[in-house]
Amino acid sequence: MINKNNNEPINRRELLKLFGFGSALLLSSCVSKSQNTNAENSSTLPPKASDVPKTSSETDAPKSTESEFSPTDAPTDLPLSLEEEFLQIQQPLNIDPLSEDEWMSLPIVPEKLSQRMLRLFALGQEMGRDARLFSVVGDCQTIPSYFLGNFDDSLSSSRYTLGDEYAYLQETIDYYKGSYKGGVAAKGGQNVAAVFSPLWANPEFCKSDEGPLACELRLKKSVFTFISLEENWKGDLVGYVNNLEKVVLYTLSQGVIPILSTKANNLEGDHSINRAIVEIARRYELPLWNFWASVQDIPKQGLDADRFHLTFSLNLANNFDSRFYFQDSTQIDTGWGMRNITALMLLDFMRKNLVNEIGLGHQMIFQLERWIRHS
Repeated sequence: MINKNNNEPINRRELLKLFGFGSALLLSSCVSKSQNTNAENSSTLPPKASDVPKTSSETDAPKSTESEFSPTDAPTDLPLSLEEEFLQIQQPLNIDPLSEDEWMSLPIVPEKLSQRMLRLFALGQEMGRDARLFSVVGDCQTIPSYFLGNFDDSLSSSRYTLGDEYAYLQETIDYYKGSYKGGVAAKGGQNVAAVFSPLWANPEFCKSDEGPLACELRLKKSVFTFISLEENWKGDLVGYVNNLEKVVLYTLSQGVIPILSTKANNLEGDHSINRAIVEIARRYELPLWNFWASVQDIPKQGLDADRFHLTFSLNLANNFDSRFYFQDSTQIDTGWGMRNITALMLLDFMRKNLVNEIGLGHQMIFQLERWIRHS
């Protein structure tokens, strides 16, 4: 839908005054959705868990395919402290892995969010995380010039069209405005170990002892983050798994939902990285974006001649076409086209699963903003 006006959304406080909803809605609203990584962080960081949870090979818990985490259980005599809640959320399930190829048939977008993640979302809200902000942590497959950046364009100069089939995604695009241009944790060449290294952090925004991951989650009060780190850490699968698990545990400790993504390529030759990604998602009951499954039926499985980089549409100058026309099947049938449209579907899934956890006031403010933007 094209907006004839090119006005930025008005301040939410002014919006409430304008429509006379009063202080009750004001108290229920979320913080501003605008991203400002230059601003100093004025809120207190969520606490880190003091103990590292045992891995599934170390725990003595009986094996089960069902989660033992149940935030809706009857309360014990004493409520859990915040630290105890985080330790519980960070405790992995002790479950058997899937069969070798079973992960390939998992859905592209999850069917539901686990109770563990819903509880984490509630904790993040208590800590001041913004339900309308997300982060991206990754390598060259996540930089905003290729991945999602277009969707922060104003409607009057947007570089995308959804077409009839995907028009339903516009509401979700509007909901997360301000997140798509990225942050400080998506960078070409960055691997699963580098996200902890201050050498990879942006010195303009990050503290001297921060890696890109910690810096991003401090600066941006995001409620969930894409994690897409495809490169094997020095060719060492064990090292890759250990570091990815560290990424997950740190992200959980900050009150942020990690969304893990499988990769389109198979440079390691046996899909061992994708299998590892899936198993970590299963053990911590994380949402999984099975990107690998989305490209299996498009030309070249969405991969360039090097079998690593994603394919893309060409413009008239025979260069990368930075616009996405999702009504055009030739654009959808490229690696980057499929990556962006399925990422939007994942965002739509997250919004619809979390919106009922936020409250009526928050939803009404968003709908009013959206009405003004599109009128």
